[in-house]
Amino acid sequence: MKILLCCLAGVTSTLFSSKLKDAASRKRVDATVWSASEHAVEYSVDLADVILVEPQLKGSVDKIKALAPEKPVILISDEDFVNFNAMKIFDLAYNAVKK
Repeated sequence: MKILLCCLAGVTSTLFSSKLKDAASRKRVDATVWSASEHAVEYSVDLADVILVEPQLKGSVDKIKALAPEKPVILISDEDFVNFNAMKIFDLAYNAVKK
């Protein structure tokens, strides 16, 4: 499973990516997780199975969906992002891919 985390500048996304990798490992799912800034996401969407969007970019969700209309794009809630609720977000991503 390949998860792209779309972020504003990459400061917190590195840590969140690490937490998502840990969540995948605990679920025994082989996952690759990486982050890309909003301006570079177009270069990574083809590689991803699912795209997670940080709450700071909620105004860009439609633009990101247009880049990969066949792939699930999930906006992370403010609460889940602030609390680094990686297990919940991983489950959302996993379920979106497995549909």
